[in-house]
Amino acid sequence: MMLRIVILTLALLALPSRADWDFSAIDQGNWYIGGQLNYGWVDTNFGDANPVALHVLGGYQFNPYIGIESRIGLGLADDEAADNIHIEVDSYYGLYLTGTLPMGDWVRLYALVGVTDLSLEQDLDSQSDTFGTSDLSYGLGLSLLATERLSFSLEFMQWLDKGEFDVAGMNLGVRYDF
Repeated sequence: MMLRIVILTLALLALPSRADWDFSAIDQGNWYIGGQLNYGWVDTNFGDANPVALHVLGGYQFNPYIGIESRIGLGLADDEAADNIHIEVDSYYGLYLTGTLPMGDWVRLYALVGVTDLSLEQDLDSQSDTFGTSDLSYGLGLSLLATERLSFSLEFMQWLDKGEFDVAGMNLGVRYDF
């Protein structure tokens, strides 16, 4: 036990003597904004629908690998799930932790995990009901850099996986890093 304490103490004392360490990777953060067009898959008790939504996103990339992102979206177009039953994404917002894996100078793979609060609107013969809930969300994407600051993405996102409805989608987007 005493030997472990001595080794740990010597290691900690030796750290400040390493003046040549490169800590520049720690301070590589940047803010970004963007937008994505979503083609959704909504599976409900009434049938399946494919509404279209649009969201804006913004976040902070702490370093090349880890970031945090927020999204706010609105539905653009509804879809018919069954006879006279139309489903539309009313609105949604979420907060996600992002992990990025650079695959070269202009290609990045990324994953998101977080929480989404989503409201769906269901119209049946001119009667409208809105359903809303929050759930754990996750996604995977591929980002291609057009310039050092501008990128385009294709992403799969699973927003909700509840008993009464399951909401997922493909996103096509653009992002600008400051």
